Amino acid sequence: MKRIIPQKSTRILLFLLIALTLLFAYGELLYPHSAYTPSGASLEAPSAHHILGTDNLGIDIFAQISRGYFSSMFMGILSALLAFAAGGILGTLAGYKGGVTDHIITFFINVFLCIPQLPVLIVLGAFFGQSMWNIILIISLFSWAPIAKQIRAKTMSIKSRKYILLADAYGGKPFYIIRTHILMELLPLLIVNALGVIGKTIRQEASLAYLGLSDPLAKSWGLMINKASGFSGIYFTPYWKWWLLPPVIVLMTTILLTRLLARTFENEKREDA
Repeated sequence: MKRIIPQKSTRILLFLLIALTLLFAYGELLYPHSAYTPSGASLEAPSAHHILGTDNLGIDIFAQISRGYFSSMFMGILSALLAFAAGGILGTLAGYKGGVTDHIITFFINVFLCIPQLPVLIVLGAFFGQSMWNIILIISLFSWAPIAKQIRAKTMSIKSRKYILLADAYGGKPFYIIRTHILMELLPLLIVNALGVIGKTIRQEASLAYLGLSDPLAKSWGLMINKASGFSGIYFTPYWKWWLLPPVIVLMTTILLTRLLARTFENEKREDA
């Protein structure tokens, strides 16, 4: 009975995330206005012609938010895949091999876990330049260590089980044992952590964009918030309602959905354990 609630929650969250994706797919593919060129007067209020109005340059806000959604998701998924691969491989290697290999990998895990991420991200983002690919690599660099730590602990627990010891005694090679016996046990944990990285990447990219350290030509929610909040006297006008508020709400909603989805997957994993 305990497993029904997380599974139902997961379906609801997946439905909401898919609905959000379809909404912004319409804004990206079928919506008549561009996210890069003006299509109306400056600071038009929401209307049937412009769903969320326009910014100070006359560019449609819904089109910009739609472009920002796929840009953020692309960065989040790619960062998650890189962290997934690095954390999974190094964590499994450290947990299974032990000895000197474990000590070396654990040392680097602890180093990256101790470094304050946001200040270093700001410095590295400023040093390496305002590029989406640089941000993906930097965020991935600081996302693999927590995954590797959990995978290492899980691998150490799995490798002491009798069927693993028996496979090793019968001459099973490490790669074969990991691929056939350990990997399926680790996969749910890797998926949970990868979902967490997606939400963290979206948040950190928005933070860097807000500080002006992302690609200025890309459509980013953080950059939209930066431009809107920096507009003179915006809080004394109604412009904040359709220029500032929508990207903030969409940013918070997307991060919340990914974090809750990771949490429900984690709950299901614990119930199955």
